[in-house]
Amino acid sequence: MRQRPGSAKGVLFVTIEDETGVANAILWPDRFEIYRRQVIAASMIAIRGRLQKEGEVIHVIADRIVDHDAMLRSIGRTGFTVAPGRGDGATNGGNPDSREPLRQRSRNFQ
Repeated sequence: MRQRPGSAKGVLFVTIEDETGVANAILWPDRFEIYRRQVIAASMIAIRGRLQKEGEVIHVIADRIVDHDAMLRSIGRTGFTVAPGRGDGATNGGNPDSREPLRQRSRNFQ
């Protein structure tokens, strides 16, 4: 989440979160201009800078921002294939499941 209040004289506040919790990143106007594209466009970023802590509140005075969108897009890509399961018949042509014995169907002829 990004906030740039008019009263902050160009300072941008970014709320970031990881597995340890939430932190507030502070970008001074010169840092924002350098990393504008990453701040505006990236879905996943890393922020390096000076850490400040007041009680439970953590602030990072940003020196550098790294765009990790490529890493985010790679999640879920694997090098193996998955065999279709029982529920895949509707999307894979409805072939019989080879794991089940064939059932004999009776027909009524007249």
